[in-house]
Amino acid sequence: MGDGESEGKEGLPDAKPRVSIIIINFNGTSNLFRNIESILSSGYDNFEIIVVDCLTPSLDEKLRERFGDPRIRVVHFERDIGAAASHNVGALVSDPKSKYLVFMDDDIVVTPGWLDRLVEVMESEPHVGVAQAKLVSMREKGKMDHLGLALDALGTWYTAYGMDEGEFTRPMYVFAASSATLITRRDLYFEAGGFDWDYFIYDDDTDYSWRVRLLGYEVRFVPEAVVYHKGGLVGGLRQDKLFYGFRNRLTNLIKNLDTWSLLLQLPLTLFFGFANILFLAVTGSYRETSAYALATLDVMRNWRRIAAKRGQVQSTRRVGDGELRRRGFLRRSIYATVHMSRLLAIEYVKNHPKLRVLYERFTGKD
Repeated sequence: MGDGESEGKEGLPDAKPRVSIIIINFNGTSNLFRNIESILSSGYDNFEIIVVDCLTPSLDEKLRERFGDPRIRVVHFERDIGAAASHNVGALVSDPKSKYLVFMDDDIVVTPGWLDRLVEVMESEPHVGVAQAKLVSMREKGKMDHLGLALDALGTWYTAYGMDEGEFTRPMYVFAASSATLITRRDLYFEAGGFDWDYFIYDDDTDYSWRVRLLGYEVRFVPEAVVYHKGGLVGGLRQDKLFYGFRNRLTNLIKNLDTWSLLLQLPLTLFFGFANILFLAVTGSYRETSAYALATLDVMRNWRRIAAKRGQVQSTRRVGDGELRRRGFLRRSIYATVHMSRLLAIEYVKNHPKLRVLYERFTGKD
């Protein structure tokens, strides 16, 4: 019997391969209960659910009381270990008989057939290493959540975020999948080295998808696998978000770009960080200003560790940057960075007690 198959009635193998669904949960149950309810009623039957939880009291007991389903397991931590480590913990404790791993946020609600559609793509297209469900915003009706179409020269996504979901009805290859809901081959996950434990949160899924691409696999968008996501892409200029976002962006570039691309793009990205430091300092946002400086210093302090990871990635890569540029996945422009910076700046100004007055005066919005 092949990997990922399980015996059904009369000893015959199930038609559907086994899937381990790994849900990342943090200090709460309201989103998680809704998420699990939608999975259990979505139609696929050969799966296990592994909830990797941080800081939710008595979660195992609460899930037993609510669902009483032996397919649900909990791995609990009394501290926040971060999304990247949570992904890896879930994969490490997953059933070795599983053929596929699904990584999912707790604030997802799936639709019937979502997992069937993802598995069908993986089964019929062996060159696909990762596939992403169609993430539709729960907050903005009819709008897309994140879809990582490509990266610009500074490591910022070209994303479908905020666009009409009706424009994304056809399957296509994308640069990177979002771990809000993605599926990957279990054996490939271990071949690629899983998620980077050091990332903690943000861009660990971009890094994983990038390394899978460098191994010669495709990343596929599956529009028929519809799920709804409560979270959003733009979440304000918090110090922790800016720190991990910029640090991990720098790490992504250092690990995964070829030498010539890195020599060009890393200085530009550092200059972008310096420009943000000046902007935030002028507006008096000193905590946010420190995030970019601390992120850069953290990369410098851990340079040898990151360089060792780069050596491993580069030694096993089978696809060059030129090929990724030819296909439009890596781009030389900085349009995505400018666009994202504009969105973040507008949100920052709208929430700044003094600058908000000027924003309302010039835009006529309140």
